[in-house]
Formats: sequence, structure tokens, C-alpha cells
Amino acid sequence: MKNVIVNYGRKTREEVKNFLILKDLQSNNLDWCKWAGWIDTDGSMRKEKNNMIVLLGLKDRQPVELLSQFFETSLTYREHKTTTPEPYRREYIAKEYETKLNGPKALFLIQKIYPYLLNEDKKNRAIEVLGYTPESKKLDDWTKEEVVSYFATAFEGDGSVTIRENKFKKQFMYMVLLSSNAEYLSLVKYLIDKHFNTILPLKQIATYQTKKGTKHKFRLHIDKIPDLYHMLIKDNIMTLDRKKNKIVNYLNQGDVNE
Repeated sequence: MKNVIVNYGRKTREEVKNFLILKDLQSNNLDWCKWAGWIDTDGSMRKEKNNMIVLLGLKDRQPVELLSQFFETSLTYREHKTTTPEPYRREYIAKEYETKLNGPKALFLIQKIYPYLLNEDKKNRAIEVLGYTPESKKLDDWTKEEVVSYFATAFEGDGSVTIRENKFKKQFMYMVLLSSNAEYLSLVKYLIDKHFNTILPLKQIATYQTKKGTKHKFRLHIDKIPDLYHMLIKDNIMTLDRKKNKIVNYLNQGDVNE
């Protein structure tokens, strides 16, 4: 059962049309990179009869609430039984915040983020929903700011950051992006390597069995890129404070290049 936390009420077709025109004028490519990162990792797109739907549901309220506010769509909370991803398969009670875009708002968002989607599965789903294939942005045409805006939310969705200390009380940050899709991580790796002059290690870390066959888990390790870290913590880039604050605390220790 869902509990409605914020309800923006219903708009007429004309009101929605005018809202989206204004939203288009107020937004830029970095906004669409941001939401592409979230949809590529934790979002979903589908079509029910003739209605397009984009859904973002997370245990963390903050990003979901930001999307709810951005598109003036209801923010809800629900608890339900679910199972952890392969290979663990543990049943538990999921507690999720959700926001759902319908109709013209869903269409608008999919059209805006499609050029920046990197996950082939999500791109194919978007094509199914839209009924045609939009144009993707060529990887070599991405700007550094676009890469950071996309990576910030993709990392918030499927990444982790850990701060460790050595015997001299010097902190080190361990930052990774995980996926069962090696091609997807390879694209993220290409963009970061290109714009930050790095050679990030991408490794297979696990193999497991599912109902659909053998699957593999891969890890992209993001290490010693202070330029990237400083860009991530700028205003309006990351959407999840619990991860952002770890990066901030790490940078506040002093010279991270030592």
C-alpha cells in the first residue's frame, strides 16, 4: 500500500503542455545527464496501453523527491516484499520512495535523456516505449561537465564509496561502480578516461547462476582523480548527500594528491 507524501494535484492538458514548455526553457543538458544517470541505473520505463510511464523508486528519499519536485509529480512511500539481486536471492521488506511520470511528462523526460543513456537495455526499453529510435549523443561529443553530471547519479545508483585510514591516520577513498553489464561500464570508463586522462581498471569480480543463465558482475574502480572529486561536490551535481558527504569529508582532510 502506498502512502502519498506530496500530491501536486491534477493538471489540464493545456497546463501540462505549458509546464513542459517552461521546463524545457529552464533546463539544460546537464539536467538531462543527471536524470539519465538515475534512469540508467535505478529507473524504469514502460508503456501501459497508450500511457507512457517513467518510475524512480529508491530507499533514499532525496533523489526521488528532487525528481518529484522537478516535474511536479506525486511523491509516495511504500513497503513491499522483494528479493535481493542475484546471486544472493534473499527476501526482505523493501522500503521505497517513488515518483511516477505519466503521459506527456514521461514522453518529455525520455526524449530529453535518451541522447545520454549508456545502458543498452535501458535504451532498448526507451525505444519500445517511444516507438522509434532517437539519436544518441556521440561519446566523443560529450563535454567534461556532461560526463560528471551523468557519472554523479549513475554512481549514486550503482556505486559505493568507502573511506579508509592507514596506520598514519591518512584517509584513502575507495570508489567503485558496479554492474552486470561490462559493455555499459566500458562506456563509462571510456568517458572518464578521455576527460580525466586516466586508465581506470575494470574487472570481473563474480560469476553466478540465474534463471536466465550464467551472469557476471563487474567493477569499475575510480581512484585518485581529485579533479573529478571536486567537480562531483559542486552544487546541483550529486543528489544523494550520504554519498556526497563522504567525498566532501575525504577532500577536507587536506592534500589528496599526497
